[in-house]
Amino acid sequence: MKALLGIDKGTTTTKAVVFAADTGRVLGLARRATPSFRPQPDWHEEDTELTWAGVAIAIRAALADAGLPASAIAAVGVSGHMGGLWALDREGVPFERAIAWPDGRASELLQRWRTSGVVEKVYDISGNALIPGMPIVLLAWMQLNRPDLFRRIGRIFCAKDYVNYRLTGEVATDESDLSFFPCDIRNRSVSEAIFDLCGLAGKSHLIPTVLPIGAPVGRVTAKAAEETGLVEGTPVTSGAGDAVAAAIGAGALLPGQAVTVIGTSFMNNLTVDRPVMEPAGVGFLFLMPNGRWQRLMSNTGGGSICLDWVIDAFGRKESALCEDGSLFARIESEARALPPLPGGLLFHPYLNTSGMTAPCHEPSARGSIMGLGIDTTPMALLRGIMEGVALSMVDCYAAIDAPVNEIRITGGGARSRLWRDICAAAMNRELAVTEAEETGALGVALLAGQAAGLYPTLEVGAAQLVRVIEKVQPNPAMVARYGAAFPLFRDIREALVPAWAARSACLELSARRNPS
Repeated sequence: MKALLGIDKGTTTTKAVVFAADTGRVLGLARRATPSFRPQPDWHEEDTELTWAGVAIAIRAALADAGLPASAIAAVGVSGHMGGLWALDREGVPFERAIAWPDGRASELLQRWRTSGVVEKVYDISGNALIPGMPIVLLAWMQLNRPDLFRRIGRIFCAKDYVNYRLTGEVATDESDLSFFPCDIRNRSVSEAIFDLCGLAGKSHLIPTVLPIGAPVGRVTAKAAEETGLVEGTPVTSGAGDAVAAAIGAGALLPGQAVTVIGTSFMNNLTVDRPVMEPAGVGFLFLMPNGRWQRLMSNTGGGSICLDWVIDAFGRKESALCEDGSLFARIESEARALPPLPGGLLFHPYLNTSGMTAPCHEPSARGSIMGLGIDTTPMALLRGIMEGVALSMVDCYAAIDAPVNEIRITGGGARSRLWRDICAAAMNRELAVTEAEETGALGVALLAGQAAGLYPTLEVGAAQLVRVIEKVQPNPAMVARYGAAFPLFRDIREALVPAWAARSACLELSARRNPS
C-alpha cells in the first residue's frame, strides 16, 4: 500500500498524519504540543530544537500508529503556521529561538508605519494588512532593536520551511508563505518596493529560493531518517502555509469555493481567480496553486482559542470533574438546550494581540462580552462564545468582493455539531463538512502525492481524497434569531473602535510610567 505523510506544524499542536494514497483514509495520526515561551508580555517564541524534536516524535508516532513500514511513504508534505521569523545564520545554523506569528513586540513600530502611510502602501502592493507577527515587520523590528542578531542573519523563512530544512537540509520557501512576508501579490514575486518601504533596502536576498506550492524541495537526509523513522531519500515537497493547505485539503480549489476553519485562528478563505483587494486595508491575500489566489478574512484570536479561554476561565470546575472528556458531550447537550443568544449575550471574538484583522483592521481591538448578568452561567458563556465567532463569520464573508458559491467547514472547533449548526444558521446557508479533520495535513499530503506522480492534477487528487460527509442545513428558528442579532453585533463592534483606541493609549501611558 502506498501512503503519504502530511505534517502540520501548528501554533499550539503539531500533527503528523499518514494517509492512504488511493483514498485519503487516515491510517495513522499523532499529535504533540508545540512548546512556546513568552519572555516578555505579548512576546511568543519557540525553541527551534524543541520544535524539531516534537515534529520528529510526532512522525515516529504516526508511522507506528499506521502500522506500516516507513518504506510505504511515497512522499512527505509539510504545512505550518504562516508568519513569524525563523532565521538561519550565515553558516546555516538555526537561531536558538524563533519568533512565532502571535508575537506582538513590533506593535509600536507598526503603529508608526500606520501613521506614516507605510501600511497602506504595503497593502496596495501585497493585498495583506500588516500585523505585528509578519516576517517583514519582525525583521524591521530586529534591525532597530537587536542589530547584533540582525547582522547574523543569513536566511529567513517560515515554520514549515524550517521543518523542511531539518528533513532535507535544503533552504527554500514557497509562494504561499511568500504571500505573508508579504510580497508583490499581482506578480507573485518578492517585492523590492516593500523592503524599501520598511527600511530594509537591499535585504531581499535574505529570502531563500521561492518554489511553486507543492514543488519538490529535497529528500529525507540520513540524519533526519534516524531522527524521524522515515526512509532516507523519501521525497519531500515544499508544502504550503496553513491557510492555503487547509483550503487544498478541504477541496476548495476552484473560484467561488470557500472553506471556514475553526482552528486557533478563525479563517474564512475564498478561492478567487484574480487578486481581490477589497475591502482595502483589511484581511489577507495568499497565492494558491494553478495561478489562483485566496482571499482570507481571518480573526486571528477568534477561533477555538475563544472556547479554550472560556473553559479555562469559567469552566475549570466542570472540566476537572470531566476527566474522561465528557465535558464536550455536556456542552453539546446543555449548551444546545439553551435558547440562541442566552440572556442577550453578544461576544466579539478578538482575543489575540493582533486585534481585529477582519472585516476591519483594528489592531487595538480586544474581545468583549455584552449582556452579562447575575444569571449568566458557564454554559451560557460557552454558547455565547460559539455564537460570537459565528456572527464574525457573517461579518467576514459579507465584506469579500467576490461570489461565494460553496462553503466547507473544518478545523478542531468544527468537530462540535452544535458549533456547525450555529454557523450554518448565522450564515443562513448550507455548510459542507469534510471527512478529514486535519485538512492542513491532508492538503500537503495531496500536494506531495501530485509531486510524486500519483495524481495528474490537484483537482483529480482532491476528487479522490477529499470527501464531503455531511451537509449542515440552517435551522429556520435559529436563522431568525441570528439574523435579528447581527446588526446589533456589527453596531457594537463599530461603536467600540474609539474605546479600544482609548484603552490602548491608557496601556501605553501606564507602560511609560512603570517601565519594566
